[in-house]
Amino acid sequence: MSKQDIITAIFGKTESGEPYTLKQGLVFVWFAFSLSALCILAEGPYWLLAILFANFWASARALEKLPLPADPEDKFNDDEDD
Repeated sequence: MSKQDIITAIFGKTESGEPYTLKQGLVFVWFAFSLSALCILAEGPYWLLAILFANFWASARALEKLPLPADPEDKFNDDEDD
C-alpha cells in the first residue's frame, strides 16, 4: 500500500475523483479536531469557549473552500412523493 493509497483511504476523494492533497487533508483533520474540542470542553470557562468557537469557525471557513464530493444519498432522494 503506497502513501497515496493511505491518504485516499483516510481523507477520501474530491468531486472530480482525485485524492485530496496533504494540505486539504490537514484542513479536514483541523475541522474534525476543533469540532471535537468544542464538544468535549462545552462546560469550560467562557474565555476558553470563545477561543474554541473562533477556532471552529476558522476551520469551517477553510473547509468550505475544499472541493467536497457530491452527497451519495442524493441519488436515493430524487423520487417524487405521490
